[in-house]
Amino acid sequence: MAYPKLLSEKSIARMYADSKLTEEKIAFLRKLFDSCAALYGSICLNDMWDVYKELSEKVDVVKIQRKDIFEFSSIARRELHDYYVYEIDELYSAEKRADKDRYVIFKEIMDMAKVQVFYDLNEMQMEKPFYVPENLLELKGHIVTPEEKKLFEYIENLKATCPVIRNRWNEKMNKPSPHQGKKLKDFSFLSPDEDFERRWLSGECEHGPKKCQQKKLDEFMATVQGTFAEKIFRDLRFSLFTGWRQFTGQIKHTMDSLAEAGVEFTVDDANKFMQLIQDFTNNSHLYVNRGWAPLALSVHQRKMNPDQKPVITLGPGVRKAIENGEISLEDLKAQAKAKGFEIQI
Repeated sequence: MAYPKLLSEKSIARMYADSKLTEEKIAFLRKLFDSCAALYGSICLNDMWDVYKELSEKVDVVKIQRKDIFEFSSIARRELHDYYVYEIDELYSAEKRADKDRYVIFKEIMDMAKVQVFYDLNEMQMEKPFYVPENLLELKGHIVTPEEKKLFEYIENLKATCPVIRNRWNEKMNKPSPHQGKKLKDFSFLSPDEDFERRWLSGECEHGPKKCQQKKLDEFMATVQGTFAEKIFRDLRFSLFTGWRQFTGQIKHTMDSLAEAGVEFTVDDANKFMQLIQDFTNNSHLYVNRGWAPLALSVHQRKMNPDQKPVITLGPGVRKAIENGEISLEDLKAQAKAKGFEIQI
C-alpha cells in the first residue's frame, strides 16, 4: 500500500500559497483534522463535512466550504501530522479515487497494526452516529478519562511476584525472573515471542535474514517500547478502542501477558482488575463508536429511539456456552427482559 513521501517545508508553503486558503482557514482546518483523527480514529472527508456542519450549529466556527477540506487534505497528506490522509484506492484498490472519499486515519492505527485493523474498524463504525462535542476543536490525542488514569495507575503498581519467567509454550524454557518483586512501572520486558521477533528482524537468528531489516525493526520496537506497564496498557487500550480483538479475547491476551512476566492474581485482585477494565471501556471515547463512550451512546440511542428496547449482543464465548448447555438461553432472555433488554444472538 503506497503512501506519498513527506515534502519539504518550502514545498508545503508553496502548496498552501497556491491553494488560496487563508491563514485563518488553515489554522482552523489543522484543528479540525487533528480533532477528528483523535476522536474518531478514522473518518472520511465526506463525513468530516457533516461533523463540521453539526459543530457549527453548536458553537461559532470559521466559515469554510467543503472544497476547503478537500484542498487542505491534499496538502496535509504530504506534511507531518498525528494522522495520515489516504486516497480511497490506497485502502480499497477496487474503488475509484474521489476527494470526498479520502480517509483521515489516526497514525497509531496504521503504525501499530496491519491495515486489516482499519478495515474491521471501518465496518464496526457503520450506522453509528458521530459524537460531536462542543469542545471538539480542543482535542488532540485520545481523550484520557478519569477511569483510564485509574486503570493505568493500577497496572503500574502491579508487582511481578513469581520467581520465574514462564514460557507459555514450553515449561522447560522457564527461567529465573530478573524483576521479581518489582512494580510493572519499574522494568521493561519482552515476551519470548517478542524477543524472537526482535532477533529475527535484527538478523540475529541462525536461520533468519542475514541483514537487519531496520525499518521493520523500528516499527516493531515502537509497539513494545517503554515500561512493561506502558506496553501492557498501550496494547489493551488500542485493542479496545479499535476493536482489534473481541473484548473477551483481549482480556485473555492481557492476562496471559501479565502471567508470562510473573504477575500473579488472587481471585479478588482479578475481579478488581476486570472491574477497572470494564469501567475504563464503558467511559472511553472509542473509535469503534465514532467517539462515543458506550454508556453515553446507550443513553443517546434510547433518547433517539424511546420505543426501542436496548439490545444485548451475545459474544462468542457466551454463545458457545449456550450451545454446550452450560448456560440457559431462556434464563438469559428472562433476566434481560426483566431489566428492559432484549437478547440478540
